[in-house]
Amino acid sequence: MFTRFTIALALIIAMVGCGRNDISHTINQYQERIANVLDTPFNAPMPTTTSVSLVYPSKRLLVNVITPPQLDVKQFFALKKCDLNLLIAQRNTPLGRTQPPSVRYLYEREVVESLSRCKVLMPEYSALLDDWLEHKLAALPLAWANLIQTSDETINAFSNNSDFFDSASSTELHTTKSALSYLLDANSQLRTASNSQELESYLSQLSKSHLPTKTWRTQSVIREELNRTTLWLQKQDLHEQCEDGQPSQKIKYLKNVFTLFFIEKIQPIGSELNRVHYALSPLYQKLSAEPNLALPFRRFIDVQGDKGFNAYQQAIKSHVQFWQTLFKQCNMSPTSLNSR
Repeated sequence: MFTRFTIALALIIAMVGCGRNDISHTINQYQERIANVLDTPFNAPMPTTTSVSLVYPSKRLLVNVITPPQLDVKQFFALKKCDLNLLIAQRNTPLGRTQPPSVRYLYEREVVESLSRCKVLMPEYSALLDDWLEHKLAALPLAWANLIQTSDETINAFSNNSDFFDSASSTELHTTKSALSYLLDANSQLRTASNSQELESYLSQLSKSHLPTKTWRTQSVIREELNRTTLWLQKQDLHEQCEDGQPSQKIKYLKNVFTLFFIEKIQPIGSELNRVHYALSPLYQKLSAEPNLALPFRRFIDVQGDKGFNAYQQAIKSHVQFWQTLFKQCNMSPTSLNSR
């Protein structure tokens, strides 16, 4: 009984492991099959640097400290005609002092709205309320930046995931795009405190799909491993295998390996990566250009987003061009060869 359970558990773990490392496993097989055809070990050096781990900036570098305005006891009790003193009291409870970024952001929104209402109900305190409102309006972008940069949900979406990407459904892509758009719009459009459920829903969806980090990890693996493969292939003098423009048997085998692994397995994932990137890239660009966000965060988004994608595309292009040149010399041309 124990043996059956152990075997079943091992099979489940193996299946999960294969799913999580599909692209890495596929490229390793691709490299091994090429090396077997050439009867030469694949000993390309590992890259000196890697971005596959997607190291997220430290929260210490990202968090904005929001200082409350000074308010004495007399002023606090004078605000009893509106709900502002209740908000302040809630904030000063143990639970209020440990609010997650999303709750703190909505709290700051509520305070701004409450101040506006209090000005109508208590015109005799308009000077005090105006000063406070100005202070809170200046703090809102800081609270928003904390929401974007330090929420557990956004950190999960941008870095905390070890899965690889193979495809995205239209629903998954739409959900991620909508969530990022919502978060970006929150900085420029007034959203009332009643939208707390909506905000938390978008954050949850973003965290569960973690589409950015899956695509970034996958394009990093493809970039690094294809660059290694291309450099190694360039050292094999394969043009000598096409005497008088006729392919040797090894070249024919290599064409089959290239078609089986690159064209049929790697290239379709690349096409899906392109589709997702082009849909989300405008949002990545807005995040990396947003002055209210911390520079380490903006650099992280820029490096993993557009710069990482450009480097991945260049690796694909270089790899395809190598094979195109070789097959042309051998008067061969595999079907579906495309550098995009």
